[in-house]
Amino acid sequence: MNFLMSVAGKRIFIVEDNAGNGTIMKILLQAAGAKVFVDRFAINTLQRIHEAENIDIILMDLMLPNGVTGYDIYDQLQTNPEFAHIPVVVVSASDPAIEMNKARAKGFRGYIPKPINNQHFAKMIGAILEGHTVWGEEFNEYDYH
Repeated sequence: MNFLMSVAGKRIFIVEDNAGNGTIMKILLQAAGAKVFVDRFAINTLQRIHEAENIDIILMDLMLPNGVTGYDIYDQLQTNPEFAHIPVVVVSASDPAIEMNKARAKGFRGYIPKPINNQHFAKMIGAILEGHTVWGEEFNEYDYH
C-alpha cells in the first residue's frame, strides 16, 4: 500500500513549539497533499483544533512552553467527546526509552522520534491514518499489510 497517498486530503494538526520543526513537518505533509495546521504556543489548543474543523490526526510534541506537556493536552483531548476519537501521535526529541512506553500506555497511536526522517515521515503518518501504529524510527512500509 502506498501510505503517502493516505495523507492526501487529510487535515493534520501539529502541536510543536519549535518553529523549524513545525515548518519541516508542515512542508513534508503539504507536499503529500495534506491540509496542515500548526499550534506553536500550546495555549487554547483544543479551541484551535475545534476551529480547524474535522482534524484527522494530531501530531504532538511532548515538551511545550508555559509548563504544558503533550501529555496534558492529550488528557484534555481524551476527556472531550469532540476530540477523543482523533488519533494522536508523539513527535518528540524526548528519550524514546522512557517516553515511548509512557505514550503507548496512555493511548497514543505512535511515537516518531526527532529528528524526523524526511523520507519516511509522511508515509509513517499515512500508515497511522490507515489504522496502523508506528513506534520508533524504523519504518519499512512493506511490513504493513
